[in-house]
Amino acid sequence: MKARRFKIKIQTLEQAGKEFVKAWKMAEKGKDFEAGYDLVLAFPDISWIAKVLSPERVRIIQTVRDQKPESIRQLAKLLNRAQQNVQKDVQELAHFGIIELKSKRKKGQKRESLQPEYNWDGFDIAV
Repeated sequence: MKARRFKIKIQTLEQAGKEFVKAWKMAEKGKDFEAGYDLVLAFPDISWIAKVLSPERVRIIQTVRDQKPESIRQLAKLLNRAQQNVQKDVQELAHFGIIELKSKRKKGQKRESLQPEYNWDGFDIAV
């Protein structure tokens, strides 16, 4: 099975525009622009990485990867954090594609819950 990796990089808006055009042209030819990566996130400066991958969010990623919680509520309990705060962080990580949220319903439950999943083998940061 192919390793799934994502890349986070820092680049100016001008660089991002140039890469977008280049990526578009390669996509038209059926080629990957960033070979070896399933997801590439580009930010204008290092402060964005610090926000997206704050220490608490890294703890979320590690806990989801290692303990595979069945819901955000269970994840909050494992982290000993308020569910509302964990929910916000998980939603943000899901927005960027770092964590996936799967709808699950346990037998006997009326409501579905969102199960966070981390399905990456690793990630790289490029400056």
